[in-house]
Amino acid sequence: MRKLLPVLMLVAACGVTPTGVQDGGPPPVISPKAAVATVYLLRDGKLEPSSVAVASHSMDNVMAALFEAGARSTAGLTTQLTGLSWQTSQLTRFGTVRNDPDNADGFRLSLFVNGGRPVTKTAQAQMTCTAMRQRQDIWAVTITRTDVTGPVSYGEHTCRDFWHLAAPGRQLPR
Repeated sequence: MRKLLPVLMLVAACGVTPTGVQDGGPPPVISPKAAVATVYLLRDGKLEPSSVAVASHSMDNVMAALFEAGARSTAGLTTQLTGLSWQTSQLTRFGTVRNDPDNADGFRLSLFVNGGRPVTKTAQAQMTCTAMRQRQDIWAVTITRTDVTGPVSYGEHTCRDFWHLAAPGRQLPR
């Protein structure tokens, strides 16, 4: 008991007085900010930027939002994406071919859609310009449609290929 007494005195003499349970208030809540992206819909057959809510700024979420926005477009905006459904995207290194000292490396974005009808030039423009608007380091976009007969490639594009489809007074990405 004599050996135990000094240990008990040390523990009891720590100087901290025990208290009862205290309310710390409500737990912290994380409120995610709504993400908004610019997609290209059509007004009288011309590309018109439109802001839409997206789950995140990942390319797959932006493209899914483009396809959804086209299905429920309002304010005179339409789409050429009807009858097609979004699948996925793949980003690959383009390489150092551009003579741009500030941005020596770029990316090629491959977009994959599904549907039983061809992808019109205007639909290609909607997807290409939306993608290139999201990221400045995307130098080219390829579009592939799959259906029961297999994949169909629509080649490689930049938004510049579709500048003639810009709505009056609108400037499209490079």
